[in-house]
Amino acid sequence: MRLNPMLNKQKKDVSRRTRSDKKRDIKIPVTKEEKLFIIRASIERKESETDYCTQLLKSSLSRNREFEEVEYRNLEDTVHVKVNAFLEEQIAYYAALWGWRSMRKVAHRIFKQSLRLERGEIIFEGI
Repeated sequence: MRLNPMLNKQKKDVSRRTRSDKKRDIKIPVTKEEKLFIIRASIERKESETDYCTQLLKSSLSRNREFEEVEYRNLEDTVHVKVNAFLEEQIAYYAALWGWRSMRKVAHRIFKQSLRLERGEIIFEGI
């Protein structure tokens, strides 16, 4: 019991609803060369790195159904991708398909293929 009656009151539990358009932030590790390419490309398009990387991930998910396996390494440089509920659901589908629990690893695999296409690297399908 305190002397000041204002301090004796217990705080009410105020639970807030989450936004329906809430986005999840996923950090994807990239090499220094890839990071420089992303910075240059995002400046050319007059958008942020996050927006550019999110668009790459979206286009890759809408265009491709199969993604090459890529070695996952935790690197110093990362890029951020903001995914909405629909994209998160698609990433979760591939996580279940590949037997991975990490959304970050799945996003990395999908993003790397899209980045390779954007950089102009040749990808032979079916060979």
